[in-house]
Amino acid sequence: MSSPIEKQFQQEYTTSMFRDVQTEFVKKVDCRVSTVDEQGPLVCVKVEEEKLVNDTILCVPYDVHFDRSTQEVRCECNLFESSGVLCCHCLEIFHSYKVYKVPSCYVLPRWSKKMKRKHTYVKNSHDVSWSDESHVASRGLCSHFYNVAQELVGDDDETALLHVALEKTRAKLAAHRAKRYESVSETQTNIGSQSSNDIGVDDIQGPSKVTIKGRPKSKRLGAALEKSFKNSTRRKQKNSSSLDVVRPHASQDVNYGAVAGLNVPEQAGGFMSLLSSFNKK
Repeated sequence: MSSPIEKQFQQEYTTSMFRDVQTEFVKKVDCRVSTVDEQGPLVCVKVEEEKLVNDTILCVPYDVHFDRSTQEVRCECNLFESSGVLCCHCLEIFHSYKVYKVPSCYVLPRWSKKMKRKHTYVKNSHDVSWSDESHVASRGLCSHFYNVAQELVGDDDETALLHVALEKTRAKLAAHRAKRYESVSETQTNIGSQSSNDIGVDDIQGPSKVTIKGRPKSKRLGAALEKSFKNSTRRKQKNSSSLDVVRPHASQDVNYGAVAGLNVPEQAGGFMSLLSSFNKK
């Protein structure tokens, strides 16, 4: 189109964002200004947008507030507040009041193609198990380094000075770390030699007795009942074995009187009849 506002956005915005702005310029053709309420420089305009819904044309009204002194505009659809793109209703108001260049507050720098976007070089460490304290410390150091680099990255001399300062700082930290490790190793060596001299072989004690885990057998549920059953079964078996030895058989009960000198019928056979015959002789 031949709109100067559209050319302004074409020069400022990137291609993808300019296409969104162009969509609103195309929809501006379907907008009509119906009523105007002026109160000094402040103007309240009702803009009707024609929309095709199910083969039916609907006129949807929107209230747009416009300040002619500052050229600030606000629509109740809140498209600019939500997506950062001026709606077709605001563009229609600019066209009606012959505004050929929108204020800079409506040209957002984040959509500008002239803005220099800085890269962040953040090392991914998803495979490294960091503790919470070390993670927080690392993020703080990275943020500090990033801020310093962003301030000095535009000048080559300042960048070179920053590299030299970082190398000096790293050398100092390496020396400090080596000195600290030497002191720690010496301390451990002194403690080890002192402990070996003070403690003899006889002073070494065996490991303390530790109770095993789990429920004790004596306190197991049903242990006492099972023990009483076993004892009663053992007593029954013992009594039955003793009765088998002492108590005679049925044939012995019948002929027991013959052994004692009693008259035993001769028809009683078996071992007792043989004894009775010997007794008679």
